[in-house]
Amino acid sequence: MDQQVPATWFGALPLWIRASGRPVTTWRGLADRYPFNSAWVRGLVSRWGLALWFALLVLPTINGFMSRSPLLFIDARLYLEATRAYLAGADPWAVSYAGILFAAPPPTLLPLVPFALLPDPMGWIVLGGLCIAGAVATLHLLDLPWWWLLFPPIVHGIVSGNVQLLLLPLMLRGLGWAAGYLKLYAIVPEVILGHWKQVAIFVALLVATAPLLPWSRYLARMGEINAVLADQSSFGLSTSGSLLFLVPALGAMWVVGRERSAWLVVPALWPSQQWYYATLVLPARSRVVAFVLAIPFAEAGLAALFALALATLLDRSRMKLPQEDEREIQPSAE
Repeated sequence: MDQQVPATWFGALPLWIRASGRPVTTWRGLADRYPFNSAWVRGLVSRWGLALWFALLVLPTINGFMSRSPLLFIDARLYLEATRAYLAGADPWAVSYAGILFAAPPPTLLPLVPFALLPDPMGWIVLGGLCIAGAVATLHLLDLPWWWLLFPPIVHGIVSGNVQLLLLPLMLRGLGWAAGYLKLYAIVPEVILGHWKQVAIFVALLVATAPLLPWSRYLARMGEINAVLADQSSFGLSTSGSLLFLVPALGAMWVVGRERSAWLVVPALWPSQQWYYATLVLPARSRVVAFVLAIPFAEAGLAALFALALATLLDRSRMKLPQEDEREIQPSAE
C-alpha cells in the first residue's frame, strides 16, 4: 500500500524552485537555481541592473520635482539673486525665488559673483550649464559609464542647477579647498582622508575673505536661517537625529574603512540636506550605496552607510569560509 505524502507548502511551489526535490528555504538556495544561476542572466543584471533601477526611479523623480517647482535651474537663479543682493549691500537671506529662501553660508556667495554680474537669463543659464558639465566631468574622472547620469541625485542636481555638481570635479582634481569654500560640508571628506594641505588652504581662505562677507548678519540670524533650511530640506536627519545615530554610524564607518566612509559621512549624517548631496558618494564606487540612495527617503544616506557596512561584513565572511572549510577537511597527521 502506497504511503500518502502529506500536503505541504512545498507542493505548491513552482517546479523550477523545487526541482532538486528539496524546498528552497534561503535566498542563497534560490540564487543557485535557474534562471538565477545562469551566467548570462547574472552578467546581464550585473551590467545593466543598476542602470535599469536608475531609469525606473528617475522619471517619477523629474515629474515630482517639476510639479513642485517647474522652473529649470531654480537653485542657480536663487543663488545669483542672493549674490546680487550681497553685492548691493542687502540681506542675501531675505532673498527668495519661487517661494524658496536662500540659506547657504556666506562663503558660497563669493565664487558666484562673476555669474551674478552677467545679465539674466545668461547668468543662471551659464551656471546651470556649468553644473551639467560638472556632472559629466565627475563620471569621466571616476571612469563611470554614461548611464550614471541617470543616478537620481545627479538628475536632481542638474534640474536644480545646483553648484553641488561642481564639488567632485574640484575634489578629484586636488582642489578640495575650493569645493569646501563653495559648500562648507565638502571639506569634511578632506579632513577624514587626511588631506591637510587642502584643509589648511581652505581655512586660510576662509579667514582672508571673512571681512568681505556678511558673517555678522549671518551669525545674527543663524537660528532663523537654519530653521528655514530645515523646513526647505526633505532629506537628511535632524540635528538631534544626527547625534543619536553618530555612534552606530562611526561603527559602520570603521567597518567600511576610511577611504570609502569619507565619501558617505555627509549624506549619512549631515542635517538638513537635499537629495543631490548624495552625489558625494560616487568615489566610494559602491553599487549597494547607489541602489539605496536612488530611493528618495530622508534617511537614505544613513541606510546606505549601514547597507555598505553589512555588505562588507558579508564579503569578509565569504572570504573566510573556504579557508575554514579547508582546515576542517584536512586529514589528520596521526
